[in-house]
This record gives sequence, C-alpha cells and structure tokens, in this order.
Amino acid sequence: MSKKIVVLLVMLILALVSSYAVVTQLWHWPISKLWQASTQLPIEMMAIQLQIVPTMWIAIVAGGLLGVVSVLLQQLVKNSLASDTTLGVGSGAQIALLIVTLFFPSFGIYGSFWVAFVGALLSMGLVFALAAPSRMNPLVLVLGGLVVNILLAAMAGLLLIFFSEKALGVMTWGAGSLLQSSWQSSQQLTLAAALLGLGILPLLKPLTLMSLDDRQASSMGVPVATIRIIVVVMVALATALVVSRLGMLSFIGLGAATLVNVLNISKLSHRLLSGFSLGALLLWITSNVVTLIEQSVSIPVPAGAMTGVLGAPLIIWLIMRQRRQHNESVTPMLVAKRRRVAWQGIAAGLIVLVVAAVLIAPTLSGWQVMLDSRILTEFRLPRTLSAAATGVMLATAGVLLQTLTRNPMASPEVLGISSGAALGVLLAFILLPAIGISMGMGTMVLAGGAGAVLVLLLILWLARRLDPAYLLLVGIAVAALMSGILNIIKLTGDPRLQAMLSWLSGTTYSARPETAWWLMSCAVVLFVASMLLIKPLRLLGLGETVARSLGVTVKLTELMILVVVAGLSAASTLAVGPLSFVGLMIPHLATSLGAVQLERQLPLAALLGAGLMIIADWIGRYIIFPYEIPAGTIAAVIGGAYFLYLMRRIRA
Repeated sequence: MSKKIVVLLVMLILALVSSYAVVTQLWHWPISKLWQASTQLPIEMMAIQLQIVPTMWIAIVAGGLLGVVSVLLQQLVKNSLASDTTLGVGSGAQIALLIVTLFFPSFGIYGSFWVAFVGALLSMGLVFALAAPSRMNPLVLVLGGLVVNILLAAMAGLLLIFFSEKALGVMTWGAGSLLQSSWQSSQQLTLAAALLGLGILPLLKPLTLMSLDDRQASSMGVPVATIRIIVVVMVALATALVVSRLGMLSFIGLGAATLVNVLNISKLSHRLLSGFSLGALLLWITSNVVTLIEQSVSIPVPAGAMTGVLGAPLIIWLIMRQRRQHNESVTPMLVAKRRRVAWQGIAAGLIVLVVAAVLIAPTLSGWQVMLDSRILTEFRLPRTLSAAATGVMLATAGVLLQTLTRNPMASPEVLGISSGAALGVLLAFILLPAIGISMGMGTMVLAGGAGAVLVLLLILWLARRLDPAYLLLVGIAVAALMSGILNIIKLTGDPRLQAMLSWLSGTTYSARPETAWWLMSCAVVLFVASMLLIKPLRLLGLGETVARSLGVTVKLTELMILVVVAGLSAASTLAVGPLSFVGLMIPHLATSLGAVQLERQLPLAALLGAGLMIIADWIGRYIIFPYEIPAGTIAAVIGGAYFLYLMRRIRA
C-alpha cells in the first residue's frame, strides 16, 4: 500500500473516530434522528443537530477550499511555501473587515464577503507588485508575503490599542470559529467549492505548462498574464468567503499543500484533489477536537488557534521524515556594491538618538527637555538602553543566521527561534509554580534559552537534510504553534497569563535599571563572541568540505554559533517579547549601505538595530501620550515600510 493511501486512511480514521466522540458527547437521542430534517425535530434536538452536522460539514468544505487555494498558489508561483497565509491573502481579508467595522460600518450592509474579497485582492496584489521587478522570484514572493503579514498584524495591533472595545470583538471572531447554528454558510461554501472546481478544469493544462517556464508557456500559446489574473481572483474569492464566514484558519491551507508535497504527488489534477481531501480532513479533525475541548473546559476555543497547535507538530514531523532532494544554494536577496561606511556619522547619530530619547518628552505644557535625575535614571534611561540592547542582539542574530544558513529569509523571528524562546518562558510560567518553583529572572532566562536552543537544534539538524524552503516552513510552523497557544491563553481569563501577554506584545514598559544593565552586558558579551566567530563562519559559508579542508572544526563551530544565537534570541525575547522585525530586515539594510563583508556587516547591523529599536520605543511611548504603543509594533511598521522599499530594488 502506497504512502499516499496510508496517510489518507489514517487521517480519515482519526476524523471518523473524533466525529463519533463528538456525537456521543452531544447527542443523547436515537442516532437515526440526527439525520432527520431540522424542521421535524423539537427545538432542543434541532439546536444540537445544527451544532453537530453543519459544523462538521463546513469544516470539510472550508478546509478543502483552503487546501485547493494553497496548491493553486504554489503551482502559480512555483514555491512550496506559498499559501493563503504566507502570501498575505487571509490577513488582507481580515484587516479589511476590521477597518470597515471600525470606520465604515455602513459598508457592512452589502455583506462582509465583498469587503474581505477587496482586502484579499489588495494584499495579494501588493505582494505580487513587490515581486514583479524580480520577475516573480519565488524567494521574493514569500518574503514579500511575510513582510505584508507583519505589517498587517502591526496595523491590527494599533487598531486594537485605539479602538479596543470595538476591535477586540472582531479580532476574537477573526481567530476562527466553526460553530454553526444553521445550514446557510455551509450551503454557500459548498456552492463555492463546486464552482471553483468547474472553474479550475479549463485551467489545468495552462497551469501545467506555466509550471515549467512562463516564456515557454507563452510560446505555446498560453496567455500567461490572463491565467495569472484569473487564478489570483479565484484564490481571493475563495479565501474571502472562508474568512468572512469563519474567520482566520491560517494553517490549514499551508498544511494541506505541504502534505501534498511531502507525498510527492506530481500531476496537477491529483494535487488539487489531494489538497482538497487533506485540507478537509485536517479541518474536520480540528473541528472535532475543538468541540471536545470546549465541552471539557467550558471556555470557547478558537478553531484558527487550534489549527496551529495541531497542525504545526504534524508538519514538523512530516518534514523531519524527508530527505534532502537537492542542495539548493540561496543567493543573498540584496546585492550591493562595497563602499566606505560612515562609521563615525552612524555612531554619532546613535548617541544623539539615545540622548534625545532620554531627555526629550511631552508634558502638560508641551514638549520639553526633562532633567529630573530620578525620572531619567529609573525610567527613561533603562527603557532606552533596553531597546538598544534588544536591537543589537536581534540584528546580530539575524546576520549570524543568514550567513550560517546562506538563506536571506533566516532570522530569529522567521525561523521560529524567538517563538521558541517565548514558548519556553510561557510554559515555565504555567508549569513551574505548580510544582513549587518560583519564577525569577534566572528561571526565565533558562526557560527562554532552552526553548531557543531546542528550536535551533531542530533547524540546524534539518538544515543538513532538507531543502531551504522546508527549513523556513519549520519556522513558520513553530510560529503558528506559538500564535495558537497565545490565542487560547487570551480566552482563559487567568490574570497571571494576561500579564504574560502584555510582555509578549513587545514593550519595554517593565524595564528597570538592574535589568537594563543586565541586558546591555548580555548584548556586549554576545556581540563580542559573534565577532570572534566571523572567520570560521565565513569559511562555513563556502561549504562544509571547503571549511574542513581549511582547518575548521565544523561541528564545534556550528555548536558555538548555535549557543550564541540562542543566547541572543532568548535575551532579546525576554526583554521585549518575540514580536520584532529587526532580525530579518537590518542585515539587508546593512548590506544595502555597502557593508558587504561579514566583518563590516555585523557591527553596522548592530548599530542600525539599536537605532531602530530606540526610535520605535521613543515613538511608542509618546506618539499618543499618555498612552503607549508597544515598541515591537512600531518596529514592525517602520521596518516593514522600509523593507518594502528595499524589495522594490530587487531585479531578476
């Protein structure tokens, strides 16, 4: 029996067993009545029937739609990381719904579907526009999707701060809910799935030809631009319908498409059918698990969060079973000419930033220079130094990872290292007090470091066996797992965990003199350690064989780099949480300014990272004074906007 059949059978058995458990838990009448027409049942029985059957059916259809959408996108852009999530389709639909709800509620009269459709089209159009100068380079497409996702998440965070009461309801719904009370949404999605299938049939041959090369497809008479527009519109329509009815189910499409790739299904028609089947089974199982958990703990569990919690370990396990198909060398995303770096000007600018952030602040009488020694030493200076130290550490970790993996998309955020550190702290915060261990700073450092090291070990072990695209998928899976756990925590109401969520939002609010100097010390020590690793790291970038022939102890060097990156990621995450853009963007910014060689790129990236975080922290503190915006959110907006500008310079 082939591996494909085994996977499908196992997932089908899991879906049926979990469905039986749901029916046993909720349905207390003869099973035959479960399939009767709803209008013929008493009110109580009808309510439970509608809760069970339409919920399972809409999970099957919605999961299938998302699976097909992701397979279509991967076929269109020739990238195994493409999906409704990674190309910003779902997040665009969600932010459009949020904006309309807050500012243009009258538009809701015409239905939320069209709002979500426009948002999905705009976000996906932005990603494609970013990749157009590079002739739709697959790497640039996915990186553009990541940037757009980060920016849209930052926008949602800002709206939550300004309009917390109105926006919170939309974002809670947006976390994904499959619970149904009628057949209306199920019928709409079923009709959409049938129409999507009919619409895809005439596109099978052109899409198959386009998977080889656009120029060859054009020479064979395929209208490449027209086909691309048609597929984009179909993808936006399907995704908008799912998001407008159920909220964000962010991991299902990517999970289904990854399973299709792992099972080595090559023919497009079979890939689409498998994508629908696997997506349907994934969301069906998830829906059943959510229902059973809600019955046990009596709190609502967002289905979108649970898709990350259940899907991430599955994808990581499947990826771990793959062998490296080819050793693909990923070239740097931005190539710049080597030129002299104005070190003195950059250093002087950083000093000016620190002084301004410490001394200049708004008061009831307007902007003033504040010289109160207690306020300066106990509040402003610690926060500014903490932000600077965090920027140094994240930028340094980004340079080390991008050089080690030879992958321009590598960073503590994208590869899931920051999420692993945050998850380690979060689990320690929940579990250790229960066994009588207090949560001090030392315990948090150990827990965060352990989480970062575990994720790094997994990534570096997989780096020897996997294509770089799959390596990034591991990071996306870890981040999805972290996001799912956080979304579930938000609904528990535990005040201790709510305090943790404030830390995870990316703020320096809790910085104190002693913690600030501890962070600065960590940043200095780890940065010096990174500088000492430059020579062996540069040789490793030439390949293991060459590095070993030149006297580099490969295993030991990789281990030392791993420890340094884990320390950088854990310390920065403990300072401001895992939400930042610095590690991904700053190395490219340093390269674009002429720091091509590693010994120049590393110190320049550290200075730029410190400057960005100081600016983000200062703006976040005072832009809506006396209220605050987390520094991580501001860094995402500033860094994301500049990174979009850099991406437009990429050429094929």
